[in-house]
Amino acid sequence: MGGKKIIELTGISKRFGAVTAVSDLNLGLMEGEFFSLLGPSGCGKTTVLRMLAGFQTPTTGRITIDGLPMDGIPANKRPTNMVFQNYAIFPHLNVGDNVAFGLRRRKLPAREMKDRVREALDMVELQGLEARRAGELSGGQRQRVALARALILRPKVLLLDEPLSALDKSLRQTMQFELRRLQRTIGITFVMVTHDQYEAMTMSDRIGVMFNGRLAQVDAPEILYAKPRNRAVASFIGGMNFLTATRQTETAAALTVTAPGFGALQIDKTSGMPDHGAQVLLGIRPEHLKISTSPPEDCDASAAGRVTDAAFYGESVHYHVAVAGIETPVAAAVPNDFHQANHRIGDAVWLGVRCASVICLGESAPT
Repeated sequence: MGGKKIIELTGISKRFGAVTAVSDLNLGLMEGEFFSLLGPSGCGKTTVLRMLAGFQTPTTGRITIDGLPMDGIPANKRPTNMVFQNYAIFPHLNVGDNVAFGLRRRKLPAREMKDRVREALDMVELQGLEARRAGELSGGQRQRVALARALILRPKVLLLDEPLSALDKSLRQTMQFELRRLQRTIGITFVMVTHDQYEAMTMSDRIGVMFNGRLAQVDAPEILYAKPRNRAVASFIGGMNFLTATRQTETAAALTVTAPGFGALQIDKTSGMPDHGAQVLLGIRPEHLKISTSPPEDCDASAAGRVTDAAFYGESVHYHVAVAGIETPVAAAVPNDFHQANHRIGDAVWLGVRCASVICLGESAPT
């Protein structure tokens, strides 16, 4: 990423009648950044993308792109281009004509247009397919044609609306890396909307998590995962076990709580750690728990329980363990080293955890 801010959204709200789709959104994006807006359906993320593109106008607030206010600037005059969820490939045109479509209104010389089409197809590794019909392309190839058609106009910002949702799982995973490689190669800012947490985590420099029209947290993927600000973000990014613990003592450096099943846990305090009441909400990722037939070694605390479910995922095994004092079975995910589940339903087991992997999410809301 460069050091220049290319997009600024200040106080952006969007209302459709009595419905507020986006509320008081403030966000700055850097030049060359791959940024994803992540959230459930209806949270407002696509509305933000459409306002950036110029397809919708904010009810309040201001959008600036590359230092220029976008007030009253139509979509075709903005330094942006958009790749839609369904790609919008013209079935009656071949690949070359699809890619060149946006250039034709500019009345470029035939030679320059041909060179620009070749350059765009080279970017997405579709060299030599200019004459192929759109109906003869695979899903991944159609997605690349849509990207080439957007990139040929040389936008400063590329907007992507769920660009991989139409692909099967295997191709989708491949294209995640391909799209990230492409973004790094050409160096322009990508803004992507997705509801797929793994897609956002794989591809993004930063992620903005949205709920109910508001940004809940904006951070790098690893920070979102390790230090979510609240329960909503923690539960949306990866799996999470939630425990309500009782606050015991607190110093400038650490917080000591008593958690059901696990007993005393001492949590190192960080600058981002929220305030605490008598009841503290903790989060523990399933993969941060060890499971064994005796209290696991190298753990700070352990809880006895009984396996209620076991699921084989190939590379890992996921267990649900009932622990006294915890209403919901605790989820534990362990690497599959022996191609089989080592613990069966009904087995007595121990769950171990290190205090460093416990996330403090603040005061527990009353139930």
